[in-house]
Amino acid sequence: MDKTISIAEQHPAKYWHKLDDGRIQCDLCPRDCKLHEGQRGACFVRGRVSNKMVLTTYGRSSGFCVDPIEKKPLNHFYPGSSVLSFGTAGCNLACKFCQNWDISKSRSFDKLADPASPEAIARSAGELGCKSVAFTYNDPVIFAEYAMDVADVCHEQGIKAVAVTAGYIHDQPRRDFFGKMDAANVDLKAFTEEFYVKQTGAHLQPVLDTLKYLKQETNIWVELTTLLIPGLNDSIHEISAMSEWITNELGADVPLHFSAFHPDYKMTHISATPA
Repeated sequence: MDKTISIAEQHPAKYWHKLDDGRIQCDLCPRDCKLHEGQRGACFVRGRVSNKMVLTTYGRSSGFCVDPIEKKPLNHFYPGSSVLSFGTAGCNLACKFCQNWDISKSRSFDKLADPASPEAIARSAGELGCKSVAFTYNDPVIFAEYAMDVADVCHEQGIKAVAVTAGYIHDQPRRDFFGKMDAANVDLKAFTEEFYVKQTGAHLQPVLDTLKYLKQETNIWVELTTLLIPGLNDSIHEISAMSEWITNELGADVPLHFSAFHPDYKMTHISATPA
């Protein structure tokens, strides 16, 4: 049963329309959640109240941390600088191997302990000497309205905006969201549709569409990350196919990071990535 959406959680959301059967459909990501009154989407943070879509995590954070920009990882975007990292709760993917599952799969907003207005975040970043602010820990596309407002205020103060995302988002919100970003690390989780469907509950093509859009239609600095899970997405054939696609569609100058898997969440039966 969906948790009741309180008045404090009802920030107006974009990207939805009414259906003929009385439900409303969220148009933010390819999940296309269709909601009755009081229901939440698969991400758990977007829901329907009084026949409108609301974002329940606007202005609240699951935590902050000052990191080196290389930790995002972004190795070629203001290298050596500091970034103020923060996230909220929820996710629009269902990765069985999630390494941040306590935040991204949270169904309790006790995780959202820190009030964080866009102005407060930008001010803190400046006071801490951070060159940029990163939307991370959970996927920022699900709190797009909040992230875009933060980015606007940061830009007014000369602070850059960074998205760490799986890139699972529809075309118009993709254009709006990334139109506010200066850099992105996109998590390309694998290079087969089978992996995306079985292990993330999503599809590969929308992610590839996001990557092509970022490199072919924007000036955003882009780097990619793939978590190598033994036996699932680490074959020579798959890595070669992925590398060839990146070179042909995005360019040979796009950095690709490989990160190590450790058993977690719903995937504790697979051993960690060997060194």
